[in-house]
Amino acid sequence: MWRALGLFLGFQLLAGSGLGVLISQFPRTAPQRRGETIKITCVQNKTSYTYMYWYKQLQGERPRLIAQSVDVSSTTHEKEYNASKFPITRPNTKISFMSIVDLRTQDSANYFCAASEHIVL
Repeated sequence: MWRALGLFLGFQLLAGSGLGVLISQFPRTAPQRRGETIKITCVQNKTSYTYMYWYKQLQGERPRLIAQSVDVSSTTHEKEYNASKFPITRPNTKISFMSIVDLRTQDSANYFCAASEHIVL
């Protein structure tokens, strides 16, 4: 994990249910400065996995859902995560991009994506 001006941004992968799914996420780590924006890419190889999720995990805590998208039609953010702070785009079923805008110390965390055929509650 990298440290830059107090920001720790790590990125992890979480595979969806089932066998044979491959999820790639990059960058894996990224030193950033306050006020910058970072864009994280998540790619999965199953067109049938229409659900994609983005999570934030603080050290010592459980992962918290930032947002979920169903296919390319809609993205729903959890109430504590603002869509302007964590904008997400999904140009097709296999790829999703999440940015973190105007980085602050409180954004230091592990971020990861996941994919699934069905909704995860």
